[in-house]
Amino acid sequence: MTEPVFGLKDLSRKIPELLQKKVKNKNNPEKWKWKPDQPAKIKNLTKEIRAERKQVNYAALSNYTATNKRQKVVLLFSMGNLNYGLIKKFEEQRIKYVFIDYVQFISKGNISIVLTSKEQKKHLKIGDIEINLEDISVVLWNPPKFPAPVFDFNMIPPRKGRNEFLYRKRWGQFLKDFKLLLNKNVQWIPGDPFTGTQDWQNKIGEYKLMLDLGLNVPPTLFTNDKNSLLEFSKQYNHKLLLREFSTPPFSFPPIPIDIRKKSLNNLTKSPCCFQAYVEKKYEIRAVVLFDKIFPCKIYSQDSELTKNDWRVHDDANVKWELTELPVKISEQIQKLRKSLGLNWCSVDLIYSTDNNYYILEANRPGAHYWLDLFVGLDITKEIINVLVNNKLIEKL
Repeated sequence: MTEPVFGLKDLSRKIPELLQKKVKNKNNPEKWKWKPDQPAKIKNLTKEIRAERKQVNYAALSNYTATNKRQKVVLLFSMGNLNYGLIKKFEEQRIKYVFIDYVQFISKGNISIVLTSKEQKKHLKIGDIEINLEDISVVLWNPPKFPAPVFDFNMIPPRKGRNEFLYRKRWGQFLKDFKLLLNKNVQWIPGDPFTGTQDWQNKIGEYKLMLDLGLNVPPTLFTNDKNSLLEFSKQYNHKLLLREFSTPPFSFPPIPIDIRKKSLNNLTKSPCCFQAYVEKKYEIRAVVLFDKIFPCKIYSQDSELTKNDWRVHDDANVKWELTELPVKISEQIQKLRKSLGLNWCSVDLIYSTDNNYYILEANRPGAHYWLDLFVGLDITKEIINVLVNNKLIEKL
């Protein structure tokens, strides 16, 4: 059977291939070739994560009480493994906060938004916790995992499934409207609903933006034209990556591809993104939090498994360490963050064999949990520091 769009079979095979690759001593840092920051926690990671999740297995938590006086409160939507660390530090430092699990709020919470020419009242309530939206000064969030299907269609179902469709649409739309219901100066971390999520990442346009800001990106071709692809492939010695540019859940890791061995008949059906493969010395994940950058060097070329993609996680052989970036690169990354409307992102870079930095993408906010374990980069601590230093929060 002919594949419907170019590269689908190759991309589909890559996901299980990556997941099925076995790495040795993943949870046994005593046998690693390098010493991570928290080996004991890595050894008991599953147990540690399970215990942390139990600590925040609630629809809502808060140390704040709404009054008639304006306050500065952090609203924390469920952010996976960050929940425990953030709530623990909010409690320790007596920072006013509200934690909401949005999926549980959908089933247990109440919204009361009154908008007239004479008054505006904007309140959320779940159990004994009431939130005046006028008090929110910071929102920390990830896109919620809705209880219904993974994705929607824009066409309303003709009959069956209409209730479920509209149920999801209404709750999803409320989150999109949320930005305009809050005060204009509220800080969204990683960014507001229209920029701070992988669902709103526009990779092709961002490559253009990166180039405009003076950053290097691997030579890129976005096309559904066979002749353009053949010419591009020849120009870069037929060493290309097929990069999926669409957003989750339709996204795949980049894969090496030799288009000389592929039929290009289906290329015209939909555009694809191709990049020239850049030979690396090492890679960098740079966590960008407001005006601070925390670059982490990844020795991805020390393992055959991770030479193309360090996310195979051959931790025993691939060392991580905190590093520094040249001032010019750091300044360009900050310009990129601001241009994208982000307060927090993780920028992936390559340091090439020709001694240049190439930027690959800016994740929102990007996976980060292991950075504390590997290099001692405690993201929760850094977020609290930013909130305090910028006077964005209020203490009890």
